[in-house]
Amino acid sequence: YNEYKSYLSMDICMNIASGHPEVACRLSRRLTQLRAARTLWHKDMNQFMDHVLRVNDDALSYDVMPWIIGRVRKGEKSSQPVSMGACQEFMPVVLRFLHDSKHEYVHISLVMVESLLQRFWDPLMKLSKDHLSSCQSANLESLYMILVQTIERIRALCACPCKDVADEAVIVMKLLEQL
Repeated sequence: YNEYKSYLSMDICMNIASGHPEVACRLSRRLTQLRAARTLWHKDMNQFMDHVLRVNDDALSYDVMPWIIGRVRKGEKSSQPVSMGACQEFMPVVLRFLHDSKHEYVHISLVMVESLLQRFWDPLMKLSKDHLSSCQSANLESLYMILVQTIERIRALCACPCKDVADEAVIVMKLLEQL
């Protein structure tokens, strides 16, 4: 079934792209990058994150962000958990997406922020209560500072005309206000 589904997806892509060489080239490149990322995803999380960041392609980042969110949410229960350092390194992508004009990018970045807050809630709260004075982790402190810097943007997104974005922004804002 999966092979048929994959074949069907490729067939649909090829039909859409026929007669549009530029679109075909973009779709082919995106598929190649996604396949490379998927291979690394199953092998080594650090190599995967390095690859996504090195390629520096928003479409690829958008495609794989749900995978990352899934592992962030699973935490240590995941076979290959996403480290706090990897999350911190991925934050420039998340921040860029928070300011993007595409609502899909904004929404997925908000879901990522929510997932990070939930996953690292206890150490972030401890850090907040200690006013950064006893932080033992540069990654935690950096992640905390980045999250705090998003407050104004996320507050603005609460009034977004796109309901999915506004609803998610409200959820994230409530979490951030507790830090």
